[in-house]
Amino acid sequence: LILKLVNMKFAGVFVAYLASASAFQATAPAFGVRRAAVPMELEAKKSVGDLSDADLSGKKVLIRCDVNVPLDGKVITDDTRIRASIPTLEYLISKGASVAVCSHLGRPKDGPEDKFSLGPCTARMSELLGK
Repeated sequence: LILKLVNMKFAGVFVAYLASASAFQATAPAFGVRRAAVPMELEAKKSVGDLSDADLSGKKVLIRCDVNVPLDGKVITDDTRIRASIPTLEYLISKGASVAVCSHLGRPKDGPEDKFSLGPCTARMSELLGK
């Protein structure tokens, strides 16, 4: 049947290919072909509140906060995003962690620019944390 469907010139190559292929051999799927989903056990999503005292006490924590706030020059016009990060930071500090915050402000094109400084955000966050 195969020899009737395939041009006789390439029939030997095709038959040799079929002989080498195995239904039990793992092969990469063709482009655009998805493999069947493999059942797996998923862990529940965790949050900062799920970390125990032992997980945080004496540890250094780097946390990325979204403090991309609107500025009028160097004055913050809406500190909602900064205020939203304070409970998480206070929780980490209360559990004995040393916390470092990273963020970005704006999208500078040609290197650092003063108008994208996080200085005003730092001052407001320190004020809200009482530090």
